[in-house]
Amino acid sequence: MTTFDKSTSIGFIGAGAVGGSLAGALHNAGYPVVAVASRTFASAETFAARIPGCVPYRSLQKLVDSVGFVFITTSDDAIGPVCDSLRWREGHGLAHCSGAASLEPLQSAVESGAVSGAFHPLQAFSSVEEGVENIPGTTFGIEAGTDLHDYLERMALDIGGNPIFLRPEDKALYHISGVLMGNLLSVLASVAASVWPKFDHSRDEGIHALTPMMVAVARNMDAHGVPQAVAGPYPRGDLGTIRKHLETLKASAPEYLPLYCELALAGLPFAVEKGALKPELAEEIARIVKSYR
Repeated sequence: MTTFDKSTSIGFIGAGAVGGSLAGALHNAGYPVVAVASRTFASAETFAARIPGCVPYRSLQKLVDSVGFVFITTSDDAIGPVCDSLRWREGHGLAHCSGAASLEPLQSAVESGAVSGAFHPLQAFSSVEEGVENIPGTTFGIEAGTDLHDYLERMALDIGGNPIFLRPEDKALYHISGVLMGNLLSVLASVAASVWPKFDHSRDEGIHALTPMMVAVARNMDAHGVPQAVAGPYPRGDLGTIRKHLETLKASAPEYLPLYCELALAGLPFAVEKGALKPELAEEIARIVKSYR
C-alpha cells in the first residue's frame, strides 16, 4: 500500500479559484505544491507565480508524471474526461474537488493502480486571495478508501478545515445543502438588493446595507443553531406586517412574490419548533401566504 504524507509532491490540474485557494492553503501549511496545468498556459503561470517552487506545465501528462498526488480541480463535467485522457501508474494518488460527484469519474486511474478520493471544500470561492483566507473553518467533504482516508483527513486539519466523511449516496444531498447556502444565498442577496431601486436607491446601496445583516445572521446561526436563530415577523406572528409585505410585493415587485412566499412557508415549521409561533397561528399565516402564491 502506498503511503501518502506531508512530503508527497502535489500537482493541480485546473487553475481556477478553488484550485488556487486550496493550493495556497496547502503551501502555507507546508505541503509541497510543485506543479500545475490548466486549459491555458497563462492561467497555469498565474497560479504557479503565487507559490514558490511551483512549475507550470503545458502538458497534463508531464504534470501527472512529475508528482505523487494530483488534485483535479476542473469543472465537474470535465473530471472524468481529464482523468481518462491520462496515463496513471501504480501508487499514484488523485482526488477531485467536486461536492456532487462520487469517485466514478476517477475509475480509469484506479484500474491502472492509482488510488482515488474526493476532497470538497464546502465554501464559496470568488477569488484565490479571499479563498485562502476563508479556508480555515471550512468543512471538507471527503470520500476515500483506506489508502487516502488518513492523508486527506490530516490535510483538511492542517489547513484549518473540518473534515467529514461521506458515502457515495450522501454526495448529492450534501452538495444540495451547499448550493442552497452558497449559490442560492448569493441569489437571495441579489434579489433582496434588487428591491432597493424600487424605492429609489441603488442595488449597490442595498448590498452595502444588507451585507452586515448577512454576517450577523451567520453568526447567530453558528452561535445558537436552528431553530433558535430564526427571527423576523413570521416567528413573531406579525399578521399586519406579513399582509403589508404580500400586498406591497404584489403591487411593486410581483416578480419576487413567489420566492418570498415559498421561503416564508418553508420557515414556518422552524418558528413553531422554536416555540415562538403557535401551530394554529402558523396555519393561519400559511393560508394567507398561499393565497398570494
